[in-house]
Amino acid sequence: MKDLVWIGIRESEIKYCDFINNSINIFGNNENSLNQQIKKNINHNNEDNFLLMGQFYNKEILRFIKKNKNVKFMYYSQIYTYDAIKKLNLFDRVICLNNQNLINFINNKFKIKDYLKDYIPILKYTYIKGKDFNKEYKNNEYVVQSEEGSGGSSTFLVNKDNINSINLEDNQIYMVTNYCKNNIPINIHVLITTSDIILLPTSIQNIEISNNRLTYKGSDFIAYEKIVNKYIDAKVKKYTKIVCKKLQEKNYRGILGIDWIIYNNEVYFMEINPRFQNSSTILNKALQDNNLPSLQELNYNCFYNKKIILKPFKVNYSSYISEFGDNNEIPIEPIEKLDEIKDDIEHDKYSYKMTYIYDEITIKY
Repeated sequence: MKDLVWIGIRESEIKYCDFINNSINIFGNNENSLNQQIKKNINHNNEDNFLLMGQFYNKEILRFIKKNKNVKFMYYSQIYTYDAIKKLNLFDRVICLNNQNLINFINNKFKIKDYLKDYIPILKYTYIKGKDFNKEYKNNEYVVQSEEGSGGSSTFLVNKDNINSINLEDNQIYMVTNYCKNNIPINIHVLITTSDIILLPTSIQNIEISNNRLTYKGSDFIAYEKIVNKYIDAKVKKYTKIVCKKLQEKNYRGILGIDWIIYNNEVYFMEINPRFQNSSTILNKALQDNNLPSLQELNYNCFYNKKIILKPFKVNYSSYISEFGDNNEIPIEPIEKLDEIKDDIEHDKYSYKMTYIYDEITIKY
């Protein structure tokens, strides 16, 4: 669509998308990228940078409106749209947007688990204030989460060795779950229309423990196909449809991602991301390989009651994310850690995190 502009994190999010040609992004090599304008990279998950990012988005949005009175915008993540919509009067310009209260509800890790616990398997959890955690939990390994956060930024792995180094806010409420060793974390994209629920290929999430946090480090679609048996895959699909049916009843429309873990021959719900996923770029490449519409176009079709017919397809790619930190120079060369791995396609050079896409299995489980 010539009058549609993508608002996201990375320019590569529309790299394999013919539906949208223009983007406003934090990382990229175009003039509409924040890192190109300020000549350095920032951590987009760091709250200290949120004001700068918000001001940048608003400035670029107004610039596009000035150039094109018919311009419309689609966001990578709906959670960040509402303030801009009100402030800039974008009510008629932002498309594919769900109700704000519904998005906040789904994005809240506590509320969504409380809501779904009677319908699907969920690991037993408790709530506790940060100041009471050290007193109560000493003899095991736990996953501790706050209500919101993405990419593992608010998820801690706590055990007796590091319990005194975890900085929890005294009066903040946290969710505590026993840590399941040797679990397999997975993610599935879903499209929800008025009458249909469309499941897309599932990936194994590459998770690393870094600074006592469970950190997202990429997606492996190839490994899921080779490792996960049909019995477990059927459960993933069954439970995903149950969750999405509940959201459909609440009038949610469009794309989202659901995180699960496979543990002891069962599939347990983790969280819902009411947005495009980090692995959407890989999925878009596979869709393009198969002459199918991009996720952005499919998302648009969900909201405007256009028929969606997708033939079965596989995603023959994996990804790995290398984090460079808050450096001030745009990273160009791969880090040494990846030298031994065959690099098929490289993108997102212009970011404090670089993503590599591979056409073979790169992570052993």
